[in-house]
Amino acid sequence: MGIAIETLRPRIAGYNLIDCEVKDKDTLYLLGREDYTQRKGWRDSQDAPPEGKLAKRIFVLRLNNAEDKKWGHMHLAGMDTSVCAMSYAPEEKILVVDADAKVWAQNPNSNGFEPGIPYKGNGGLLAGSVNRAKAFGGELLACATQRQLFKRVGPSSWELVGAAIPVSESDFRDCGFHDFDRFSENDVYAVGGSGDLWHFDGKAWRRCKFPSNWGLSAVKCGPDGNVYIAASTVIYRGAGDKWERLKTKDQMSLPIKDLVWYEGELWATSDYGIWTLKGDELIPADVPSGVKVCSGNLAVRDGVLLLAGYGGAAYKRDGQWTEIFHDHEVREWFETNRDKVWTPPK
Repeated sequence: MGIAIETLRPRIAGYNLIDCEVKDKDTLYLLGREDYTQRKGWRDSQDAPPEGKLAKRIFVLRLNNAEDKKWGHMHLAGMDTSVCAMSYAPEEKILVVDADAKVWAQNPNSNGFEPGIPYKGNGGLLAGSVNRAKAFGGELLACATQRQLFKRVGPSSWELVGAAIPVSESDFRDCGFHDFDRFSENDVYAVGGSGDLWHFDGKAWRRCKFPSNWGLSAVKCGPDGNVYIAASTVIYRGAGDKWERLKTKDQMSLPIKDLVWYEGELWATSDYGIWTLKGDELIPADVPSGVKVCSGNLAVRDGVLLLAGYGGAAYKRDGQWTEIFHDHEVREWFETNRDKVWTPPK
């Protein structure tokens, strides 16, 4: 039985978790996407609905609240593939950003959509699709394909980090960015595409040499001074133009999605599992089986490690894992309680 599961089930039934975020040690966010395969009467032979037709829901878990007030949620319609991230300045709020740079923002005083990053065709800056957003102190940054990194300088206001990076016709299909991280605003790494790795020194972007042309999916600038990059199912460690491939104990079948640093070590996850780096080898993380099934996305802040995916969600705090909920429990409930699910007001 999960945390306030009776309150959560009617609101999350029929949804999969696609991202997560930690505001502080007592406040966690989960981003859900409608699972169209759970619609009543759905047949596998049917075509999948367009992503923009699948509703998203952002859930907040306030761990210090009373049992019947732990969960809050908002229903979001019309958003494409989405991610979530905290913004701490000029206001503290959770944001949901979709591939088209549409932004939904929430704080205790207001919530709703705000203008995102306009496309070049409309006189703006955006050339590709937004696929990652992260907070660094008071700054919120987001990366997009076609080698673009943006900084949010205020509600409805974004600026490009550094000068625009040229993208040739031959690069168009295989270039980044899919993830980014930094040691400081003058030491930024961004990755994506087929071995497409770039470094920003506060003045200019430079393409770094990388020993693989596999798709780069995640990057972490570690407190140990090393940069860690996921190339499909493999981790590389290094900086600049020097990289070494690390060993992987598991035979992974899906690309690594997230890399984070927690309790002095690197953590990695995909929809397949969760791992930690021990020395030069990535090994299965020593976590309970009920935690492992929640693999998919990772978030870290304020001493909390949050794990969320198609199997559910769990978090670690003060050395202890807590399983928030498991998807199979919600699915079982949904099968016989469709009349009790929460529906958004018209």
